[in-house]
Amino acid sequence: MSKSLEDMINDVQTFTTDNEDYRCGSVALLGRPNVGKSTLMNKIIGTKVAIVTPKPQTTRHRILGIHSDENEQIVFVDTPGIHKGSQQLNRNMVKVAYTAAEEADVLCIMQDGSKPMDRGTMALIERFADGRLDKPRIHVINKIDQSNKDRLLPRLQEIQQLDPKADAYIPISAKKGSQVPALVKEISKHLPKRQPMYDPEWFTDQSQRQMAAEYVREQVFLSMYQEIPFQTAVDIEDFVDLGDKIEITAVILVATERHKPMVIGKGGELMKHIGIKTREGLEDLLGCKVNLKLWVKVQKDWFDKPGILHELGL
Repeated sequence: MSKSLEDMINDVQTFTTDNEDYRCGSVALLGRPNVGKSTLMNKIIGTKVAIVTPKPQTTRHRILGIHSDENEQIVFVDTPGIHKGSQQLNRNMVKVAYTAAEEADVLCIMQDGSKPMDRGTMALIERFADGRLDKPRIHVINKIDQSNKDRLLPRLQEIQQLDPKADAYIPISAKKGSQVPALVKEISKHLPKRQPMYDPEWFTDQSQRQMAAEYVREQVFLSMYQEIPFQTAVDIEDFVDLGDKIEITAVILVATERHKPMVIGKGGELMKHIGIKTREGLEDLLGCKVNLKLWVKVQKDWFDKPGILHELGL
């Protein structure tokens, strides 16, 4: 498993400013799968820190996105969607989300405003409203650009009834950026006065190697259908920086033999497509030429084996 947020903070050099009122803290982005947590973080950071697909369980581990200006540094912790699942991977993902909540300075609890509130979302709100975590709570209703505006006020009232002691209830569109500055302003009010934890030039704590694995997995998710993406993982075997170019060898793990030809595609066409789209994204991110080699390996039921999950950082 990756380091806890607290360990990361302890490992990082503190940067100082002349602003005695400078605020710095961490914000856990929490919610059910596909509510837009990664999209929101990318919008605020201003660059693609977390991969985004229409499929649930795209985010599998804690991802930091760092927003810095002259007055504040907000360390966003994008977490896996909170859901039920019997596999070890699912249990690990949910544990990561709840651990992030325990360590954060502010909780940002998100939901999809374009859909009726389901029982899982209600249970999630009630869990954090019970007072066990004495932290500021901000409820975010996302995707208001896709929802009926007449339903917004009743939705806000419903959330207020479930968590009357929350600090704010803010409707936004993470994709379009509507009300996002207001959300950032509200978050800032609840951050402790503290000097920045990270170099203000940083936008994430992920290594280039980690981001390469995520970019490959994003294209697998976007290219595949039904259950197959959820039974794939990516391991970077080699990452060599040659200065003017980077050479990467990545392995796409599949859980069964029957999935291997599906990922490769007829005549290798799907694998070629995944490789081209990943390389284009990485070259844009890294600012240099990328040579990417992909291959597929069968690792039976990898998602239920603690040893393999540990090696994958999951």
